[in-house]
Amino acid sequence: MTRTSSRYSKPLSLSLSNAGLLLVGVVALLCLAGFVALHSASLHVQLPFFRRVVGKQLLWSVIGGTAATAVFLIQKKFLFEIANLLYWGGLGLIILPFLLGRESAGTMRWLHLGFFNLQPSEIMKICVILAVARYLASTNLPISDFRTLIVPLFMAMVPMAIVLKQPDLGTSIIFIGVVFPMLYWAGARVFHIFIILSPLISVLTAFNFYSFFIWVVILIVVFFLNKEKLWLSILLPTLNLSLGFVTPVLWNHLEPYQQNRILTLFNVEADPQGAGYQVLQSQIAIGSGGVSGKGIGRGTQTHLKFLPEQHNDFIFSVVGEEYGFIGVVFVLLLYFFLFIILINLAFRLRDRFSALVIIGVTSVLFMHVFINVAMTIGLMPVTGLPLPFLSYGGSFLLSCLTMIGLVLNMNTEKTG
Repeated sequence: MTRTSSRYSKPLSLSLSNAGLLLVGVVALLCLAGFVALHSASLHVQLPFFRRVVGKQLLWSVIGGTAATAVFLIQKKFLFEIANLLYWGGLGLIILPFLLGRESAGTMRWLHLGFFNLQPSEIMKICVILAVARYLASTNLPISDFRTLIVPLFMAMVPMAIVLKQPDLGTSIIFIGVVFPMLYWAGARVFHIFIILSPLISVLTAFNFYSFFIWVVILIVVFFLNKEKLWLSILLPTLNLSLGFVTPVLWNHLEPYQQNRILTLFNVEADPQGAGYQVLQSQIAIGSGGVSGKGIGRGTQTHLKFLPEQHNDFIFSVVGEEYGFIGVVFVLLLYFFLFIILINLAFRLRDRFSALVIIGVTSVLFMHVFINVAMTIGLMPVTGLPLPFLSYGGSFLLSCLTMIGLVLNMNTEKTG
């Protein structure tokens, strides 16, 4: 999208393409699956319907649907123009909990607004997507130039650092993670993206000698094959090697609960009554579901409260226990279709800004699904990232539905 286009000259079509309608249908089915799982998780809770998690989720879905509709109706050109303003406004929002919020469970993530609480970091995800897409769509620097990558990385790292202080490690990862697919889609060199990611990989692999050794070999081979300047080929592997040795320092700066979650990943049974409890109970719940599940309201791990956080971070475990392999496959297929539709929409669009926004949204949703599912089966540390459209959470559902409205907005100008 360029600045030279006439201001708001093209009227917004209120109709949805077939792909748009299919997207709405898949999201509706995911929300329905979430309602069913949340209803099951709260079936034996003696509270009025709208005070139970399923009732609250239903109310938030109405609010989120209204927000999605409002975003869909906004002129795309207007969203492009105010993207930077939204970014700075979002930064102000995520700082507010430190100034106005109350500490909750040792964190400062929430704004308490009377009848409900708002997590500003969820709104900031959308602001980062729009701001990075605007920059990559309008910059005069060639995308193959390494300098082009500095600004979008800075845009992501600022909110990442703030959210990390709240502390919210899971959400902070999303901010930096969303930028790399957008850079790749915009045409950035894979080697440049590799250079940026390599220090992080060096730190992560340094926990084990053999994994770190293999990573160093990969580094040397990659730099040799790319035939970069000799000084660069020596400097960057050396820098990564040095970062591996500071891993103990970084480890000591992690919160104790974060250290326990990482240790649990390598040996979940090392602390079965402590850090490993959630993952063990989640694995038991999913495994006990069998092919067809135990049935609604019959999950022992769920209803005997062996499984903590079952209605938000571990809702996938509820699906596995009560609806079995069939329910798990159904949910995963819906996510698969969701991502296929989103990527297809991005491919079809001529408008660079619109395609980048859709890639940003796809990246956020994919990271949430991948990390959450891997977390519940013990393949990744527990990070507290919820499952899109299924997990209970007002701010998160509002953010997800708003992003879908944003995708539908970007798809108003179609190819073909």
